[in-house]
Amino acid sequence: MMNRALGTQFRISLSPVARGKAFWAALVAGISMLFAIPGYALESMDDSEMGAVTGQEGVLISLEYYYNSDPSPGVNQGAALGGAFGCSAPNGGTSLANQNCRLALQLENRDFGWLVFKNGHASVEMNRLSLDAAFLGGDPVADNGVSTANKAIALNDEKFRDESGACLFGDCTTTWIDNSPAVRAQYIETGGLYTAGSPGQPGTSTGYNDVLLGMYVEGLAVEYNQPQVGDIWAAAPGWQANNFGSFLGFEIADNNGHQAGIAIGGNFYMYGF
Repeated sequence: MMNRALGTQFRISLSPVARGKAFWAALVAGISMLFAIPGYALESMDDSEMGAVTGQEGVLISLEYYYNSDPSPGVNQGAALGGAFGCSAPNGGTSLANQNCRLALQLENRDFGWLVFKNGHASVEMNRLSLDAAFLGGDPVADNGVSTANKAIALNDEKFRDESGACLFGDCTTTWIDNSPAVRAQYIETGGLYTAGSPGQPGTSTGYNDVLLGMYVEGLAVEYNQPQVGDIWAAAPGWQANNFGSFLGFEIADNNGHQAGIAIGGNFYMYGF
């Protein structure tokens, strides 16, 4: 995969609410492996610093990623970066040849061509994802269990069995699953309000800040590494080429700006770790 990105910013904010040193160290180590970014290193913490971490068990994670886009809050948040080394103003022609803001993918066994995303930028922010230990059948507050209403729903134990019907861990009874430790990922929906527009006027929205997602690609095309016999188009590495213009362009945004606001919520319980 070739990635010509002028500005790429990735940041994870962790709100430490973990009393256990081992839990915190394991979490940081895991995130560092998942999101290994050249040029950035994790700083070690000594025992006195780790001992100063207090609170309830669990952790809150917020992350943001900006690819060729402006991370500064305001009307330009999520907009394409410009300038001599930035993205081009879209014109459907020469702007598609911009080398600063393109992403190219090459599939296995298809080494003669590239799927090229031309003159594009993207951004995503996710706020306050909670990770914590839980017992599914426990108290909703003390044990992070499901609500009383959800406890009344019959357990579908097929989720814990393989294709042959064999239980994947322990046993698949309601009692065993309810009392087995799990990791709960929780996203508390903050909601939002949408006001419909009138003919010729767009609607407006407020809130919807759980996730902010923006994406713009002026052109998408398959570009080849070299001409075939009889073809007259210019030879160039496919990920750099602009011989075939574009067959598709797309954008994700909303009326408020360059990012679409999304409200999500729910719980996810993971077993078997």
